[in-house]
Amino acid sequence: MRTFARRFQNISAMKKLFLILAVLAGMTACTNGSGNGKSTEADSIYTWENIRKSMMEEPEHAFGLIDTAEMRGLADANQANWMRAQIYYESPKAEDLDKARDLCLKILDNKNPEADSLWKQKTLSLLVNICAYLPDTYQDAVRYAKQGAEMAHHAGDILQEANFYFEAGKVMERLQQGSGIDYMNRSMNILREASRDSIQPLPTLSSDLGNTARVLASQENYAAAIPLLQEKLQVISRIEKENPTAPAGWADQQRAYTYPVLAYCQQMNGDEEGARRSAEAFEQTQAAQQPVNQKDMLNYYALAGNAVRIQQIYDRLEPYYREKEDTISWRYADLLYMYAMGLNNIGRYREAYKVSARYQVINDSLVQRERQAETLQYAQQMKTQEKELLLKDEEAKTRMQRVMLIAAAIIILLVLWLLWRSYMYNKTLTAKNRELFAEVQHREQAEQQAEQQLQARPQEELTTAQKLYLRICQLMEKEKPFTNAELSREELAQQLGTNYKYVADAIRECSDGMTVTDFLNHHRLSHAAHLLATTDDAVTLIADLSGFNNRSYFNRLFRERYKLTPSEYRKVAKEKLV
Repeated sequence: MRTFARRFQNISAMKKLFLILAVLAGMTACTNGSGNGKSTEADSIYTWENIRKSMMEEPEHAFGLIDTAEMRGLADANQANWMRAQIYYESPKAEDLDKARDLCLKILDNKNPEADSLWKQKTLSLLVNICAYLPDTYQDAVRYAKQGAEMAHHAGDILQEANFYFEAGKVMERLQQGSGIDYMNRSMNILREASRDSIQPLPTLSSDLGNTARVLASQENYAAAIPLLQEKLQVISRIEKENPTAPAGWADQQRAYTYPVLAYCQQMNGDEEGARRSAEAFEQTQAAQQPVNQKDMLNYYALAGNAVRIQQIYDRLEPYYREKEDTISWRYADLLYMYAMGLNNIGRYREAYKVSARYQVINDSLVQRERQAETLQYAQQMKTQEKELLLKDEEAKTRMQRVMLIAAAIIILLVLWLLWRSYMYNKTLTAKNRELFAEVQHREQAEQQAEQQLQARPQEELTTAQKLYLRICQLMEKEKPFTNAELSREELAQQLGTNYKYVADAIRECSDGMTVTDFLNHHRLSHAAHLLATTDDAVTLIADLSGFNNRSYFNRLFRERYKLTPSEYRKVAKEKLV
């Protein structure tokens, strides 16, 4: 301090004056600037709360306020760029998603000054919303959401962490149905855990439960959606009980949002009684009396085929939408769609067709209006000129006819393709069956030759077993005892005038180890094959005539021996006879 005083005494008076002025200017800047975290009352116009009031209708004015705030040090570069990105994202008059994304990335890359954790989280949250706007950037949205969730987790901000996970899940669902449910569940589990000791996470949990249930319902996973909706009702009751500061009517309104979806899911899941109770609970809410809250319940009544309530709700909503909104609107189109579905479910098909045609007209107009600005004017004409609506109605019918013609052509081509495939399959199968039949015939000829060779040998060269075997074969050929399904081993031995043991030994020795049952079945199958080839008798009758009293047992043995079904064998055998 003394050194500074000596140096100050040695400089000239003019320099002293400039030095004093510089110090005063610096003190003024510190007083008026943001370096000490304080600002004057006049600087309040440069806060984000005030700037955002102008961003929708006067974005240029809002940009000017941001520039001034940054120049005066009331906002650093990162904060200023975040505000600019918000305007480019939200304001319809200044919308530019590319600029908004570039500003957010600039914040994340900036090192001087480097954004703190809070501003990085806010920036990532905005980036997720921006990238979730277009399909081309869905993957980026998921990546930023995961990055934000990790950052929020390290910062201990569990609510923001849950929000990031849920946003990631929502975007993943757009990429591939069912892929985002795990992230949604992770978000809800975080909120469930946090809500054990605090009611602060409950409104967010309530919203996430409802949104997840709707996603599951859209995937027809009604069994998984129902418990989430029931849990949401419990959360609403807890908020109502533990948070006396909740806005009046909030819980009633939330229940009115939930019961229609629950009733629809229960009906689709087969719980008609539960769906009916949910519908009754909806009707008991005060919010159910408001027309805007009745549209979702129309889904359930249309599904349940409640003709009275379908008509009542439509008669109430249709004039309401005409009065409050343009009839060429998505809400009005949704109303017509649900009304048409309800009419169809109660059997009023002609009316349903007319309403569906009108819905198609409005739907087409909405798509065109989104793509082309001039369609807005055309939509106004459709609202005021009934002739224009009739014209579009005819166009929709023509388009439907074209679609039906195209669909019919596709079906015809598909049928022709299937017939061709069936023909080729049958051709291949027939060729294969012929080969199998030839193999069987060759095998049976070999068996017959072996038996003939045995018969041709002199009696003195034959063993006792061989002689008995020949007697058995002659008996099978002449008497055909095997056609008796009840033929026992003992009866067979009695017909031969010998002991059953000798019969079994002779058959086993002379027929490659066959048992008596195998030997009888062999002759039964040969007899059945002969009948199949030479008669037109039913397969069941042939099985019975061949000594089989069980059709399935006969089919199994026949397939094992001949590698063909009886019907296939008959077809190939008759071809050979011809």
